Amino acid sequence: MVLFNTVMQNEKIAVIALVVIIVGALSVFLVATYGEDILNNLFQEEKTIELGDCADVNYIGTLVDGTVFYSSYDDVENKTGGIPEKIFVSLNETETPPEGYELYSSGMIEGFMEGLVGLKAGETATIGPIPPEKAYGVTPKVGDIIDISALGGGEVSLKVLEINENVPMPSEMEEWFPGVTQTTVYVVRDESHYIGEIIDTYVDDESIPHWENATVVTKINETLLWKYTTPLEDKYENLTWVDTNLIEQYQITYPADVSKITSINETIFIVTITPAVNETIQVYDNENPYGLIYIVENVTDDKIITYLDDDSSVENRTIREFDRDQTVQRNETVDITYSFPSEYLEMLLEFLRSADSSIKFSTGELADKTLYFEVEIVEVYKTS
Repeated sequence: MVLFNTVMQNEKIAVIALVVIIVGALSVFLVATYGEDILNNLFQEEKTIELGDCADVNYIGTLVDGTVFYSSYDDVENKTGGIPEKIFVSLNETETPPEGYELYSSGMIEGFMEGLVGLKAGETATIGPIPPEKAYGVTPKVGDIIDISALGGGEVSLKVLEINENVPMPSEMEEWFPGVTQTTVYVVRDESHYIGEIIDTYVDDESIPHWENATVVTKINETLLWKYTTPLEDKYENLTWVDTNLIEQYQITYPADVSKITSINETIFIVTITPAVNETIQVYDNENPYGLIYIVENVTDDKIITYLDDDSSVENRTIREFDRDQTVQRNETVDITYSFPSEYLEMLLEFLRSADSSIKFSTGELADKTLYFEVEIVEVYKTS
């Protein structure tokens, strides 16, 4: 009986040794043929997608009725051709992928990214239903507030007042969207103003204001703002005057320190400009967004006579006259509404969504749509 057990133990040891020899020989062969990664792949656990990983993914995006709106395949029906999407799995579109994976993007929608988490390399699955809030957003409605602070310029929100569908593209936007004749126009209100607000009118970031702390908001309604200006007494002279007209969209900047207030009452004040010969006046308008420069040739009692600085001969000079006296209404009314075609509004919203994931508004074609994605996980790279 003891002899039998000894024989059995010896046979077991011999079998184990033979297995070790075979595995060792097979390992040497595989490493020599395919490289060291083959062993890692043979013995590691299945690669499961987590946030922070990268993945190659084929997908077909469909609406609720089965309509395909996008796919990584060239042939959707047979699921062939095309290139898998290189995805950095993150819920933050501005997060950058790890070093070495710069071609991978986190630009897919939130619901798609969430659906990838937990899937394994080689797996196929259907992600959805993805609600609009986690897909391509919801269309703004009348009364909705859109926070546009991420665009810069402080805390600013827009309230949707009107939505006018199937109307002509505004003429000032035609060159932005050539070929688009009919659109939806959103009328929005700037919500950032308030009674008592101090408004300073600056020429640009490097110039002095007309009068700092001199203009105050006195009244606001749904579409208009009223402001009242009281020029500071120590700023009546040596002014750098700028004539800005937001309605006609022009700005005229006169020479520095050559203007002064010559008359003032409860409703108006008059600024008189007295430039020297050869000083310059700059004009910006829609036709000349980069500005034109006029050179002062003569100053009369009521006019400033200038010519365009375009290097032309004296005979062919472009002459322009400017009024020396500028009458300014102390009580001004300003329109605080804007009309945006849906195409332009979507440009703003797209930027806002990329900067602030809490913004869910969109006017794109897929807004308000519930979506599904059929996915194939081609490869997973554990970069998390």
